[in-house]
Amino acid sequence: MSDPIARAFPVRPLRIKAPLHPWRAWLLALMCVVLFGGGMVAVSYKTLPVLLTDYQVRNTAVVLPKTRVERGVCRVRFFLLNDCDATLVVPQDRGPAFRREVNYTFFEPSAGSRQVIAMGDPARPELITTDLGLDHFINRVVTFAVLMGFLLLLCLGSLRIPLIAHRQRRTAAILSGQVLNPVPVVLERSQAGWKATATSDGRSDTWRLGAKAEPFVVDHRSGIALAVTGAAGGPLFPLDEKLSWLDLSDEERAAIWAARAEIQRSAQGSAA
Repeated sequence: MSDPIARAFPVRPLRIKAPLHPWRAWLLALMCVVLFGGGMVAVSYKTLPVLLTDYQVRNTAVVLPKTRVERGVCRVRFFLLNDCDATLVVPQDRGPAFRREVNYTFFEPSAGSRQVIAMGDPARPELITTDLGLDHFINRVVTFAVLMGFLLLLCLGSLRIPLIAHRQRRTAAILSGQVLNPVPVVLERSQAGWKATATSDGRSDTWRLGAKAEPFVVDHRSGIALAVTGAAGGPLFPLDEKLSWLDLSDEERAAIWAARAEIQRSAQGSAA
């Protein structure tokens, strides 16, 4: 299938001009770090203060009969992550009642509606909480650590994006300036990039080449696309439909397109 293209392909050193822009990789990495880092700040701001004060009263807390739970709601996310908010009100002998907003985040299957009781240390009424928070204290600590660890891993993983882009540019630079050979490949496109797998020996390489470009497909029925590799082997670099990622002349592009058309006519004749 690839013989006409192989004959049409120029036998001269070619330069790869693929859109491997390092600034885009750094911009994406920065956006991810801001997003996941902001998530860490938001989780800490919402969860950590009440967790710390509950730690201070967990051994001395008793039921506070005069304190009432004015508002309480629990939302279950991802089937196991409970996110509960409550407003606790302590009446005062003089002046307005004291109010405190509390949040509890913990892993547990949803148990439906919950009845909660206000609790706290009478010596420190400003640290009021509920039996729900104290009963799930260890669970909340573990949940907080898991969420922060997960978001931290995402932040650190985001920093790999520029490293991957640098590695791709370096690999493309190694291929550039060589006599390149066309290789039929099966191409898979995903958010991770373009994965080209050679039909001859099954070796594959993945490149981040953007979502707008279309691959150079030789046979739509079998999903065969075109890639290039060095004369002595090396990584597989997929080509785009316009053949704009190689410094080909207009005549060379026209010859390759004509070779593909010849292959497709032959395939249609065989099918008939």
